Amino acid sequence: MAGYKRSKGPWFHRLLVWLFGFLFALLVFWLLGFIVDDIGSWRGPQYHDFEMTRLDQSLLDAQETLTGQSADIKRAITDLRVDQSNLRDSLKISRETMNEMRATYRLALDQGIRPTQAQQDAMAESERLFLDTQQRYQQSVEQMAQLSGRERDVAARQRANTTAVNEARKPILAAFSTVNLKHRLKVAALKLSVLIPLLAVAVWLFVNYRTRLYGPMVNAFGIAVALRVGLVMHDYFPEMYFRYILIAVAVIIVGRVLVTLLRTVAFPKRDWLVKQYREAYEAFLCPMCSYPIRRGPLKYASWTRRSIRKQAVTAATGDDVDEPYTCPVCSTQLYEKCEQCGAIRHSLLPACDRCGTARDEPRGAPD
Repeated sequence: MAGYKRSKGPWFHRLLVWLFGFLFALLVFWLLGFIVDDIGSWRGPQYHDFEMTRLDQSLLDAQETLTGQSADIKRAITDLRVDQSNLRDSLKISRETMNEMRATYRLALDQGIRPTQAQQDAMAESERLFLDTQQRYQQSVEQMAQLSGRERDVAARQRANTTAVNEARKPILAAFSTVNLKHRLKVAALKLSVLIPLLAVAVWLFVNYRTRLYGPMVNAFGIAVALRVGLVMHDYFPEMYFRYILIAVAVIIVGRVLVTLLRTVAFPKRDWLVKQYREAYEAFLCPMCSYPIRRGPLKYASWTRRSIRKQAVTAATGDDVDEPYTCPVCSTQLYEKCEQCGAIRHSLLPACDRCGTARDEPRGAPD
């Protein structure tokens, strides 16, 4: 009868058990995370070092040289564009100045005034400056054309060099992927070599101790280890394989739960059976067929499991005699005389509510 008298404790105590169970699982999860992170810090192959020993260095040198040449040409083109902008402004000013001096010179001739030698020299100097600026601008245009040609040539050589480097890197990337995969599998094996034994211990504890005193600790430990193993497998296993593993584990878990539920219905345990009977008696329904138990004040009433609490039950009178009762639908005896005190007791519950006499097994369990 120890199974019937097991205390669950007050609700606040149960809440603390759940809370500290969650904290215990969280701390175990963090601890395992620190362990696997330390294992994962094992330095693996570095692509830069791998490439330096296998890639033709002349290709990288040519790439660096061409990149430098391209940058120099771009800076030269930028500077030349600034010079051209300044020369265009200078040409515009020189042209305006020369046109003004020509207009003044023609006006003086039209009035019969001969320009002075200084005016003639200024006119000649203005024309000389204009022509010199124009020549310099033309030279800058030619330099721009040359730089643009060099830029196109360097860009073409860069594309060709980039293609050659990419082709040379393909076998190197394939080799590096193989080496890196081997390293990741080694790291995964080391992590799982720590976690799998812990998972086996968690499964053994769950199978043997989940319903005992330290069941919450066992469940918390198992959940933390299982989550950490799942994360490691997700990080290191290929997605194609991981999804099959995940589905297989889910099928096993769901199948195990379904089998447990079916076995619970077919072969119920004592606590589960007593709980079922107790809830049915509280609703005044037959635990076997759910037919209303019409006895005493409820003899002529009608109700359901939901409406039973709303029933207006009158107090029993002295004329009412409490006597054994059998369900008229399934023939299950629901109330009987106690063998110890002779009072009417619940046939399917473990103890008499008058004298407390208990039986080892509840009646009504399926064979």
